Amino acid sequence: MDEKRTAKLKRIYELENLQIHYYQSQLSENDDPVFNKALFKIVEADKKHAKFFTELFREHNVDIPLITASIADIAGSIIGEAIELAGQENICKIGFALENQILEIYADLVEENLNSDLLDKLLDFKIDKEFHALWLQHYAHYLKHQKSQKSYSNNLIQDSIEDHPTVNMNVRLI
Repeated sequence: MDEKRTAKLKRIYELENLQIHYYQSQLSENDDPVFNKALFKIVEADKKHAKFFTELFREHNVDIPLITASIADIAGSIIGEAIELAGQENICKIGFALENQILEIYADLVEENLNSDLLDKLLDFKIDKEFHALWLQHYAHYLKHQKSQKSYSNNLIQDSIEDHPTVNMNVRLI
């Protein structure tokens, strides 16, 4: 693996670990079953991503700084606890920002690895992150307008397709 790709993969690994700890810090503090289920699924997907990168680094004899996991744990917990006081909507907004940051790196890596054996995994992980970002964005919107809505599921169905961010993201992929 070249140094540029390795640096980007390490950055993704660091952000995945930060997100795992950030989302985990929210799970025990919240009694919203939809929110908890979504965060649980996001954490599980991010753990799969981190595990893949750990194995990839080991396979290519790339050192993974041990301090990264500790810093991610501390930072994720601190950010999570601080944001928790501001409410679920802000938890979603911070999560959305973190997802977008990692999506930029995935987009670069996908373009740089079109003929690589890594492409399939990178695309899978990028799509996972896009779904995470979309869910967080939509749920933040739902929470903001919760009082005027009758139910979350009805709102999803009533959204205009043109206004839905998935359409814009999918067009970029094509």
